[in-house]
Amino acid sequence: MTFYHGSPISGIKELGTRSTTHDKTKSYAVYLTPNRAYALFYIRDLEINHVTCCVTTEGYIRYYEQFPDQLKKLYQGINGYLYICNQESHFEKTNTLDVWVSRIPALVERVEYIADVYDEILKYENVGSVKVVRYETLTDERKQEIYEMMVYSIYKNNRTLKDTKKSAFYSDNFPEAWQYVVEHPEDRQIKIDDWEKKKQSPAHH
Repeated sequence: MTFYHGSPISGIKELGTRSTTHDKTKSYAVYLTPNRAYALFYIRDLEINHVTCCVTTEGYIRYYEQFPDQLKKLYQGINGYLYICNQESHFEKTNTLDVWVSRIPALVERVEYIADVYDEILKYENVGSVKVVRYETLTDERKQEIYEMMVYSIYKNNRTLKDTKKSAFYSDNFPEAWQYVVEHPEDRQIKIDDWEKKKQSPAHH
């Protein structure tokens, strides 16, 4: 089986184990996928790192927009690389569809340059391998949920107190949530607690 790892970084000969796994072990690992289309979404701006997609049980990738033209804004004009590996015995399946990990470095067999990630993703959308849930199609209820989630995230990570590219990303694309946090610093713990309770509720799952 062929595995892919998407990255904006050039010249990688060996995929290092710099990420931590999402399981209880929190081991250092490198993430890989046998799904070429899925790997494309990880050729992204590492300072922003806003990836909102998953592989469905039906086998296609569902990409969720959380603000208008999200897919285009994040991927148009972005170039990078698909690092390709052959399957090794130390590659392990995770509980997430089409996501594998290696807890030791993985040797790169070959590299594919992607000139424009957005154009490449659209090719998959045209054949149905990627389905984009665009922001304008969302219900008012879902838009409100995104707003609450972003208020939580901005408070939780103290985004308004940091002069970073990621803070600018939130300010530009979630302006109502950003403005609320700026104007209501006293609500920080209340909003954090409210969202964490909501995440644990049966209705949210």
